Amino acid sequence: MATPAHIFKTARRQIRKIRHRGATTDKERQLVASADRQRAEGLGWRYDGFDDISTDAIFARLAELGIAMDEEAFRAQALAAGSPTRLAEDWLRRTNAQGRWIDFPGLAARELWRRLLPGERRAEVVSDEIDALLERAEVAPTESRLALWTDAARVLIDACAPGGVADEDFFKAVLREAGCDLKGWMSDLPPALMGTPFEREAPAIAEAFAHFVEAAPILAERAEILLRLGQADEAIAAIDALLADHPDEPVVLLKAGAIHEAVGNADKAQRYLKAYAEALDKRRQAQTARQSAPTDAQLRAALPIKAEPNAPCPCGSGKKFKRCHGLPN
Repeated sequence: MATPAHIFKTARRQIRKIRHRGATTDKERQLVASADRQRAEGLGWRYDGFDDISTDAIFARLAELGIAMDEEAFRAQALAAGSPTRLAEDWLRRTNAQGRWIDFPGLAARELWRRLLPGERRAEVVSDEIDALLERAEVAPTESRLALWTDAARVLIDACAPGGVADEDFFKAVLREAGCDLKGWMSDLPPALMGTPFEREAPAIAEAFAHFVEAAPILAERAEILLRLGQADEAIAAIDALLADHPDEPVVLLKAGAIHEAVGNADKAQRYLKAYAEALDKRRQAQTARQSAPTDAQLRAALPIKAEPNAPCPCGSGKKFKRCHGLPN
């Protein structure tokens, strides 16, 4: 479900992109004009976030909205609430905010938590930090974009795998709060760093991300990255270990063939590439079979109406009719 934070992240990203390339349609020009009017009314935080608003200014505005406090009071209330979301819910019960200001307390709670409680990691704050970096990257020059992507990776890894230990529940919470395609970006990032000043970080990033996205493809990509970095022995060890765990995974077989071919192991390369083609064909056949297989409802409709309950089910499962397609819908 979309939250106010999701909605504003989407609006901020949209306006940033339009401003970067220039408005090209009447709708885009209207969006930009609306954002400019709101800025003039002091509502720029709706589109720009809080980067240009001081902590004291945020507290002053909260006081105007019926939520008076200082840094000490904020820390006490925040820790008692346990999360920015619960703190925001408490503030929304107390605020006199109306109209477009109604969302200010909730967004301010997340921003103040980030500034004043940096040691208290929460999924809302981590997702906001990552989203902000990825939003800026969308309109940044290439080298700056890669730096922002790498910074976002460090934020995610530090928060979701502190000390190298993956916290999958925390990652799922970050994923729910994220305003971008976080998993897609994670899968794309390691190979995108190759040939850049950040390429040496790519293997470690891929290894860390493998805890949170589908592991086999990204670890296979990591093995190829090691090869491209001149670490052939490490690449072969990595892909061979992966093959032991995923012997029928097409992407692993494909990367294994490419890596062994690159180091001159022609026989192994041909064997793995042949196995890749066979595994891919099996997957296609299985997918076709699933698509053409009758559903339970279709099977049930085709069965004799007066089938004996204890007789074998005509579907061929080996079960009694009453235990199989004779079950009520």
